[in-house]
Amino acid sequence: MDVFPKFIIETDNELGDCLIIAKCTYHSDLVIDKSKVKGGGWWTLKNDIFTLFGESHDYKKAQLEDIKNCINLGNVFTTNMLIEPIVNKFGFSYNTGTEIIILKNI
Repeated sequence: MDVFPKFIIETDNELGDCLIIAKCTYHSDLVIDKSKVKGGGWWTLKNDIFTLFGESHDYKKAQLEDIKNCINLGNVFTTNMLIEPIVNKFGFSYNTGTEIIILKNI
């Protein structure tokens, strides 16, 4: 099966909201507990900056405020095991479709 660059925001009992970014076939591949998923979308990576955009057909569109919260908390991971946060290694932005909003510089 093909894999695609997708993300979700899921609430962890200990850490709170977590942004999980990975290549997968379905958004559900990133999920631990689907009742705790706030939304999802797609991403690109260029020059060490993740640009998040779009929506998950399974879990709806992630809200910009939820994405910002995950980044501010340092809760950005490349696996649903929630190990080794990557927030300090990359920049993050959000593409609304009409503008690019910088969320965190490298």
